[in-house]
Amino acid sequence: MLNRNKLREILMKYQMGMPRNDVGQTVGKFDKDRDPKASTILKSPNEKLVVENIEDTNNVVKAVELIGRRTPIEYFTYNEEDFKYIKPKEHTDYSKLDIFHRAISPILIVGQCFSLLPVLGVGHPNPRHLHFSFKSIPVLITLIFLIASSSLNLATMKYLAKIGVNAKNLVGVVFFTCVQSSTILFFALAPRWPRLIRYWTRTEMIFVRKPYEMPKRHLSSRVRRAAFAIIILSATEHMLYLISAVISQYRKASFCASVNNETYHFTFNDFTYKNYDYVFEVYPNTKFVGGLILVINFFCTFVWNFMDIFIMMVGKGIAYRFEQIKMRINKLLDKIPEAVFMDIRDHYIKLIELLEYVDEDLSGIILLSCANNLYFVCYQLLNIFNKLRWPINYVYFWFSLLFLIGRTAFVFLTAASINDEAKDALNVLRRVPATTWCVEVERLIFQMTTSTVALSGKKFYFLTRRLLFGMAGTIVTYELVLLQFDEPNRSKGLPDLCT
Repeated sequence: MLNRNKLREILMKYQMGMPRNDVGQTVGKFDKDRDPKASTILKSPNEKLVVENIEDTNNVVKAVELIGRRTPIEYFTYNEEDFKYIKPKEHTDYSKLDIFHRAISPILIVGQCFSLLPVLGVGHPNPRHLHFSFKSIPVLITLIFLIASSSLNLATMKYLAKIGVNAKNLVGVVFFTCVQSSTILFFALAPRWPRLIRYWTRTEMIFVRKPYEMPKRHLSSRVRRAAFAIIILSATEHMLYLISAVISQYRKASFCASVNNETYHFTFNDFTYKNYDYVFEVYPNTKFVGGLILVINFFCTFVWNFMDIFIMMVGKGIAYRFEQIKMRINKLLDKIPEAVFMDIRDHYIKLIELLEYVDEDLSGIILLSCANNLYFVCYQLLNIFNKLRWPINYVYFWFSLLFLIGRTAFVFLTAASINDEAKDALNVLRRVPATTWCVEVERLIFQMTTSTVALSGKKFYFLTRRLLFGMAGTIVTYELVLLQFDEPNRSKGLPDLCT
């Protein structure tokens, strides 16, 4: 494949062999044999053309124009007609390639069922079929969900305004606000997603063929297994919540009915009213409204978890390519010519550019996810010393707490794996023997040591292993303060069951 330096040399030799007109512009040598419309004269000295290195043949250069927002790809002041490139005889079969777009497509389809990332063509293996349209069913689902979740959030706010706000009853408003903010951020990402994933795929085309090798576990396997594991665990956590609420409500009603020598029939309306009474102060108490509340709450739970799932998938996708660079360097450590180092450095720079482009679009979601996890871990730890009435309540609480902490740590470590793989490649480079040491090795080491290779939250912080320990220390500090303020509430004990 042609790298930048080789392409520059070819262009310079080609330009030197061309006659020049009186204004110093290059005139095509074979203009007589060309279509009159295909002129090789630049319209202006500053005219630029976007050139992309895609295929794997020697002397193959394909000039393409990126529609919409420009991406950080090499620019040259030449027209497309100045390049003689050979078109591939067969189109690329994306369904057989282990690329990020194919790896995440099943998870994105599931996410679209829950109103997230309303982009059309997600299931197609070719990323060129991705597009966004306001007049589509996914956008309609997103708008309906935003309206429905807003109604629950407003009902919660009205209830808090009536009874007063404290550190514990504010959790409902924070939950619905985070869910709505997440939905809005994914909706804002949807118009940019097709361009982003096409640029991502173009960068990945370097790594899906020789000389790069695939790690033992393919990208699709890594991403899908982790994502579906979190989805299953989150569904289990939500089911335990419903089971705990149903059993608690049924036992309470049965006990109080026996104390008062009354007969009691536990109904669906009773369950929804006792658990969502603040909503029924605004809406009528019917089975339809109760069922709708449970469905919306289930959607909110999925959206709440999907933020972390999405960050995890992005982290695995980029870290996978850095791992391939590390494997290539490690395999050819004792016999790497300077030209190979030039290629590796060029590919490393392309990954850095991809990471910056991804971080620009996803940093808002990362910032919201970290703030959300920090709040809810502190909230759950605040209730760790509270007494609960039924055994099922303890089962749900501890499963929810451990799942939340495990999910937060897993997402942080997965996102930090980008930085880990980049550092591992640097450690391999430092073992290059003196016989193969060259200027390109020094340049590549300098590039790796001076740049922070990691996702960020609006550039306020970078997702590295060090941040995880810093966040753990922050949680401990906040928790000690909150426990001191919550001491009077813990000393009260459980209230009377039938009051």
